[in-house]
Amino acid sequence: MPDRLAIFARAPRRGRVKTRLARAVGGDAALAAYEELLAQTLARLAPGQGAFAPEIWVEGDAPAVADWRRTFPVYRQAQGDLGARMAAAFEAGVSAVVGTDIPGLTAAYVDGALRALQTADVVLGPTEDGGYCLIAMRESHREALVGIPWSTAGVLEATLAATAHLRVVLLDELWDVDDAAGLRRWRTATG
Repeated sequence: MPDRLAIFARAPRRGRVKTRLARAVGGDAALAAYEELLAQTLARLAPGQGAFAPEIWVEGDAPAVADWRRTFPVYRQAQGDLGARMAAAFEAGVSAVVGTDIPGLTAAYVDGALRALQTADVVLGPTEDGGYCLIAMRESHREALVGIPWSTAGVLEATLAATAHLRVVLLDELWDVDDAAGLRRWRTATG
């Protein structure tokens, strides 16, 4: 049975996604960027792209969610902050959780994280802004997800402190598209 990968997504709705980016570029442009990043993520992590079984864990509802069900199992995210929602996914049996706004995220990156779980308790894919884009665990370690200052530059540091008693592996650092600078960088990289 392949490891289950939870792709954490929000239903694409104006004003509900990429709100920080929207302050700089407007709601319509932020929604369009989110939809494009999401489509890119789903294409790269679709069934058969890696040695994992991808699933979409969604917050909210939109017509796109019905389309996703044609290719992926779709689950509703639990209530609570990001940590509580990820903890629920791990407790439901997923092995890794990723986001949808990381241009460099590939199936090979996820496969590498899952291979690292052969010797690690927790695997993290750090991002340049002090967070992470991937967390993998063979079994749920709730302490890695509780009391973390989400959406701050201290996410990775707090997670490492909370998991200091565990074997943690850090993957290569990636970057995400959260603001206008990230959007420009992504547009430049995709030419």
